[in-house]
Amino acid sequence: MLGYTERMMSKTTSHSSADADADWRQLEAFVVQLHESAHALIETQQFYRQLLEGCVTLLAAEGGVVWLPGVGGKWRVVCGVNCETASDEAAHNGLLQAMVGSLEPKILLPHSHGSADGENRTPFVLALAAVDDASLPGKEANAHAVVELSMRPGCSPEVQQGWRELLTTVTQVASEFHVHEQLRTLRSERGFYDQSLALVRRFQQTADIRQTAYEIVNEGRRFVAGDRLNVLLRRGKTWQLLAASGVDRVESRADVAKRLQLLAAAAAAWGEPLEYADDKSSESLDLPPELAELVEQHVDESQARRLVVVPIEFDQGSSGSAAVLVAEQFTSEQGDFSRQRVLELAGLCEPALRQARQLDRFPVRSCLRWADRWAEVREKWGLSKLAVASVAALAVLLALVFVKVDYEVEAAAVLRPRVERDIFATAAGKVLEVRVAHGEQVLAGEVLAVLDDPQLSLDVQRVAGEIATSRKRQEAIAVARTDRQVREDESGEKLPLSAEAEQLEKRLASLRCQQEILESRREALTLRSPIAGTVLTLDVQNLLQTRPVERGQVLFTVADTSAGWQLLAELPQDRIGQVVATQREDGPALATRFRLAGDTEQTYAGHVKSIGEVAVFDTAGMDQDSPMFEVRVAVDEETLPLARPGMNAQVRILCGRRALGYIWLHDVWETVYFWVVF
Repeated sequence: MLGYTERMMSKTTSHSSADADADWRQLEAFVVQLHESAHALIETQQFYRQLLEGCVTLLAAEGGVVWLPGVGGKWRVVCGVNCETASDEAAHNGLLQAMVGSLEPKILLPHSHGSADGENRTPFVLALAAVDDASLPGKEANAHAVVELSMRPGCSPEVQQGWRELLTTVTQVASEFHVHEQLRTLRSERGFYDQSLALVRRFQQTADIRQTAYEIVNEGRRFVAGDRLNVLLRRGKTWQLLAASGVDRVESRADVAKRLQLLAAAAAAWGEPLEYADDKSSESLDLPPELAELVEQHVDESQARRLVVVPIEFDQGSSGSAAVLVAEQFTSEQGDFSRQRVLELAGLCEPALRQARQLDRFPVRSCLRWADRWAEVREKWGLSKLAVASVAALAVLLALVFVKVDYEVEAAAVLRPRVERDIFATAAGKVLEVRVAHGEQVLAGEVLAVLDDPQLSLDVQRVAGEIATSRKRQEAIAVARTDRQVREDESGEKLPLSAEAEQLEKRLASLRCQQEILESRREALTLRSPIAGTVLTLDVQNLLQTRPVERGQVLFTVADTSAGWQLLAELPQDRIGQVVATQREDGPALATRFRLAGDTEQTYAGHVKSIGEVAVFDTAGMDQDSPMFEVRVAVDEETLPLARPGMNAQVRILCGRRALGYIWLHDVWETVYFWVVF
C-alpha cells in the first residue's frame, strides 16, 4: 500500500503535499475501518457493500460488483455500485471461475479477446481479485467471492499496479472476515452440538416412557424456544397425551388433550410435518380438508399463533407414525422458534422414545429394574461380599423350608371366673331396694335386691278380696240351709243352695291356687344370690336404685373367683380350620399359653375346653369383617395373682409343628393361593 501511494503521488504532479497526506489518511482510515468490520458481527452483504464503496471512492472507479459463487457454477451478485450485467453471462461466468484459482489480482484491458487472463468485452478496464478461503491452506483452490472494479482506460502500468496492491489488501481483509464468520458459525454449531448432546443424554437417563416424555417436553421447550410442547404416543389404535410442558400431571379427559389426540391421529395418517402460522390461511398449508379443519379448531381453542406438528416413526417402513411432537407458540414474536428446530428436536428425541417404549413393557421393565439393582449391589459390595450374602440368603432359605418350630394360632380373649351366675329381673317394675355393693362378698341365698311390681300387688289384693267374698257367701249359704222355715226355690231362676255352695267351693280352690302363684311371684321379687361369691356388677347402688327394669334384664353378676378361671377367646374363621384339624390329630384338649394384659411378665398355661359349633355375630360390633367362633380355654394354673374378671388376654393355641417359612409367610401364601385358584 505504501508503494502504491508513493507512485500515485509521484505520477500526479498536480497534487500538493497536503492533498497527498489527505489521500494517505483516507486510505489508512478505510483499511482500518474495513479491519474493524471484518471482526464485527455483520452480514456478508453489508461488509462487501462497505468494501466495494470504499474501493470505488478511493480509486475513482466507474463502478464495481462483488460476486458470490452460486449453484451449478453460476455466480450471483451480492452487491454492486453502478454495475451492469455483462451481455455474455456464460463468458463472464467463465472469467469469474478462472479467478478462483488465481492468487493475484488481474487487470483486463477493454475489448480484449483471446487473452491468457480472460476476455473483457466491456469498454472499461476490469480489475478482478478473488477472496481466497484462508481456512483451507494448501488444499484445492476455493474462493468466497470475487471483487470486480470497472476502471477508466488509459492508466499507466504503475497505476494498475497500485490497483492490484489495493485489491490484494482488501481481499486479504475480506478473507479475515470470512475466517471470523466461519469461527462464529463453528462456535454456534458447537453450542448447538453441546446442547443437542446434553438433551440426548437427558432423554436417555430413564427407561420409563412417561418420565422420558416429561423430560422431552420440558427440556425441549427451551431448545425450540416455544411456549408449549406436547408428546403424544400411539397405543394400539388410540393416541394418548403422555406429557405437556409446564404440567406435572396430564388430565386425559380435558378438552385440550382430546383435541391434541385427534390432531395427532390425523397428522400421523398424513405422515408429513405441518406448520401453521396466523399470517397464513389454511388453504396455503395444502392440507387435507379434515386435517386443516382440526388445525383450525385447535388454534381457535388454544389461541396459538404458530403451530408445528411433527410425526415420528420408530421403525423404517412401518405402517404409520408411533409418536407425534406438537410445538406451539402463543406470542407474535417469532424469535428462534422455527419448523427446523422442531424437526431437529424430533430427531433427537426419537431414539429415546423408541427405546423407552420398547423397555416400558412387562416383563422387560421389571427385569431391567432388577438387573439395575443387581448391578448396583454388585458394584457396591464386590464379588466376595456378594458371595457371602448369597450363601447367607441360601442358608436362610433352607432354614425357612426345613427348620420346624411350634405353630401357634393367636386370638384375643377375656378372662372370666369358671363359676359365674347372672341374676335376672323376675318381673317388670322398679328396684325398690338394693342391699349389696360392687365387690361385696355374698352367701348363697343372700338377698341382693327387692323389686316392686305394682300390678302384682293389685292382683294379690284382688284375689284376697275375692276369697273373702266367697267365704262370706259360703257362710251365708250354710246358715240358710240350717233354717227349716226356708224352702228351696224351685222356680229355676236361681240355683239350689247346695249347687251354689259346691260352685263356691271350686271357686275358692281356684282363688287359693292363684294366691299361691302370686305369693311365689311376690317372693320372686326378692332377688337372692344363687351362689356364694363376689358381686361383679359395677356401681349397683346408683345403677339400680329406684330404676325401672324389664323382665329378664340382667341386674347382678355374681362369681366365685376361688373356684378357678377360664378364657373366652374369639377366633377368626380363617384360623378355626387349623385348630379343628389339629384337634382331630392330637385330641380335643390342645395346649395353650396366654398372657394377661395386666401381667405382661408372666405366661400361664391352659388347654382348649370347647369350640363353638356356630359362628357368633356380635350385633354391637357391626364393623367386624365376619362372625367369630367362641373358644373356651380352661386355665391350668391354680391361682392367678393379678387376675381380675373381664381382664383382656392374648391366647396362643398350639397347632403342631410347621416349617419356619410357613409360619412367617402363610398369610402371603394363602393370599396368592386365593388369587390363583379363585
